[in-house]
Amino acid sequence: MKTICSVSVWNTLSSEVFFYSEFNLTGLKLDKANRYLASLKRRIMTISNGSYDFDTAVSESRIVVAGYNKAINDLLGEVYEPIRTDFELNRDTSNLVPVAPVKVESVEALLVRVQEFMRTKGYSRKTEQAYLIWIKRYVSFNNNRHPSKLNHLNIEAFINHLVNVDKVAIATQRQAFNGVMFLYLKFLQVKLDPMNSMKLSSKQVKLPTVLNKDEVAKLFAELDGTQLLIAKLLYGTGMRLMECATLRIRDIDFQRGEIHVHAGKGGKDRILMLPKTLTAEMKEHVNSVADIHAKDLANGWGKVVIPWLKGNKLKARQSELGYQFLFPASKIYVDKDSHECFRHHIHETYIQKTLRSAGLKAGITKGVYPHCLRHSFATALLEAGYDIRSLQELMGHSDISTTSVYLHVANISANGCRSPLDL
Repeated sequence: MKTICSVSVWNTLSSEVFFYSEFNLTGLKLDKANRYLASLKRRIMTISNGSYDFDTAVSESRIVVAGYNKAINDLLGEVYEPIRTDFELNRDTSNLVPVAPVKVESVEALLVRVQEFMRTKGYSRKTEQAYLIWIKRYVSFNNNRHPSKLNHLNIEAFINHLVNVDKVAIATQRQAFNGVMFLYLKFLQVKLDPMNSMKLSSKQVKLPTVLNKDEVAKLFAELDGTQLLIAKLLYGTGMRLMECATLRIRDIDFQRGEIHVHAGKGGKDRILMLPKTLTAEMKEHVNSVADIHAKDLANGWGKVVIPWLKGNKLKARQSELGYQFLFPASKIYVDKDSHECFRHHIHETYIQKTLRSAGLKAGITKGVYPHCLRHSFATALLEAGYDIRSLQELMGHSDISTTSVYLHVANISANGCRSPLDL
């Protein structure tokens, strides 16, 4: 008996496969996603070769596709994104003035307008990319109908499909919700009825991974140069990975011993301590960055992206030393829109890989990643007597319940308010 052609099965299901190329994955995540896709194709081939009925082969392969889609969604949603407070489910939208809907507009034209709007508002490129992807998927889910022709029921159906059918990760659910609500509340200014039948999954509270002082010392011993400085900053200030990677020279105040974090998670600014033990290293590092910048200027480069500045202010500032990234990338890149040369900040995956590798070399059995140094910072301060409210401010948490998690892993002891690097 003749077996089923796997190519025909693949062509039938390809529209249901979640392709990840538009997410611009890099490093380990890209490798993992490629393995998932290759495994999916092999399994569909195996199912097809063992089947004699086309519908059965498609049905069994569809289950495999669902598992693959969930794995990819989980991979893309590893960075937790909370629901934005300005995008609440049943927010009162009676004060919004609807923008006149466009009668004839392609999906591509809509996305271009949304992108232009986000750039005028100073949103980061990562937020822009994520929201555009989810808006595109939302429109596609609704058969490419213009969002102004849809309503709260369409939003509910889309989110509920992600939760109940695709079974995407919690972070992915929230990012999708934020993207769609941005489209309606910020861009289209559309009044929405309450979405009472939509239920996002709850995030399980897990105890954080914390390194003790001996483990921190072992980790630092495996690092040197800029890698060591970044690790010390993460542990000594409790910064998030991207907050550290996107620091600019102007954010370091040596005289006051402070680090200014601008537009952290949730768009909040805050001030952190600059560990005294790092002052000399930081000054030396700033001088090295100044040398790099001087060479860039000599080559006709020297510009950086400054999302919150526009027009003449942007032109006047983007070549200044103070606005250069504290941890610049090793190579210049050419912006695909303006075709200008820029030096971006160090890529976050480089820091992740570096810490993971150093942790393995140090023989640390716990998983070592940037955020565990933030957890270790919080725990060390609590154990030194820092009060929970002050710690909440340093961590940049909107809700103190988020900070309170560290009480479960800390042994509260004597009073003290210094950086753990200075204890």
